Amino acid sequence: MEHFKGEERILYIKISGEFIPIGCLSDNSFSESSETIDTTTRDNAGWSTSRPTMQNYSISFSGIQVNSTLAGGDLNVASYDRLKELKRGRQLLDWKIQGVNFPLVDYGKAYITDISEAAPVNELITFNGTLSGFGQPLMASIALVLLNNGDPTKIIQDGNTNLIQV
Repeated sequence: MEHFKGEERILYIKISGEFIPIGCLSDNSFSESSETIDTTTRDNAGWSTSRPTMQNYSISFSGIQVNSTLAGGDLNVASYDRLKELKRGRQLLDWKIQGVNFPLVDYGKAYITDISEAAPVNELITFNGTLSGFGQPLMASIALVLLNNGDPTKIIQDGNTNLIQV
C-alpha cells in the first residue's frame, strides 16, 4: 500500500502564463459537493430519496506570508500580497494541484473568493484563502502533464472523456 504526504501535493496558480506555487504553503484541501432535489415517492416506503443536481468545489489553503511582489522578494511564488491583488481584480485563475510522487494532477479554473491574514504578536504572519471552482475540475496523469511542460491547461478532452494533448 502506497501512502502520500501532504507536502507532496502543492497548489499552483497561473500568473503571466506560468504556474507558480502558493508561497510557504502549510495546508491545502480540496472539497466537492452537490446540491440535491428530493425524489421521494410512495414507493419509497417512507424513506426520503434525492438526486444530485448542481455540483461545485472549493480549494482552501493557508501559508506563511512572504514578500512576493516587491523588490527583494520571491517573485516565483504567490503569497498574500499577490493573492490579495488577484482577488480584488476578480481574476479567473487556472490552478493545479501537483505532487512530487503523486501520479495524478488535479486542475481547473477558479476565483479567489476569500483571503485573510493573521498577525499575532511574536509569531509569523499567516494567511488563508479559498478558491471557488468555475466549471468542472479535471484530472490528468502526471506523465501527460509533464509532456506539456507542466501545464495541464494544454490538455483537452476529445468528447469521449479521453484526455488528449493539444
